Amino acid sequence: MIPYPPLTAGSAYQDEGSFTSVANDTWYDFKDLALAQIYPAAIELFQQDSAAQEVFLIERGLVKLIRLEQEGRELITNLGSPGWLLGASSVIIQKSYPVTAITLTKCSLRRISAEAFRNLLATDSQFSWYLHQRQSYEIFDQMVRVGQLTCLSARHRLERLVLHLISAMRLNMSNNEMRLQMPLKHWEVAELIAVTPEHLSRVLRQMETEGILRREKGWLIFSTSHWSQY
Repeated sequence: MIPYPPLTAGSAYQDEGSFTSVANDTWYDFKDLALAQIYPAAIELFQQDSAAQEVFLIERGLVKLIRLEQEGRELITNLGSPGWLLGASSVIIQKSYPVTAITLTKCSLRRISAEAFRNLLATDSQFSWYLHQRQSYEIFDQMVRVGQLTCLSARHRLERLVLHLISAMRLNMSNNEMRLQMPLKHWEVAELIAVTPEHLSRVLRQMETEGILRREKGWLIFSTSHWSQY
């Protein structure tokens, strides 16, 4: 039997505000089920309304989850981070994927067939408990996110998104600076923090005026002294 370490708030879950990330110390549980594969950015893993045939475990990188509504509006519902099990709910209830999943950055993923995933869930009580915990964290995350979209300012929501991206992309700090080459388009960032692109531009200009941020050849460069509050 594969040993599954318990998820704990201290080690396997990092509260980063509107976005959460399950720490990547959980991915090794799946080594015997699937080989890690490297995917470049902009690869579609599965499409909205297609049959759920696989679960993807994110080992490294970020995956963008998109839902297209009937009137043609495209909505980014979340960003999948290291430790996420993409498509698990659809595979369990045998329903079509509710979103399209596209790699946002270079990713290391493990693909598990729907049949193997359901069999493991039915026969391994430790894995079943692990999955219950994992999905409970996702529900918790969604409740927190809804509350913060209502209560936090656009500035705070943007800062928390930036911290999440820096953590998930494993970026290093140097010379008291955090350098981020934003993997999202301007309108996508605005959509994730629930503001208009125009308001996002105003927030960025304000941060530049305050000396918190500067933009340089496509990079966003943040002063680390500002982030001590997080």
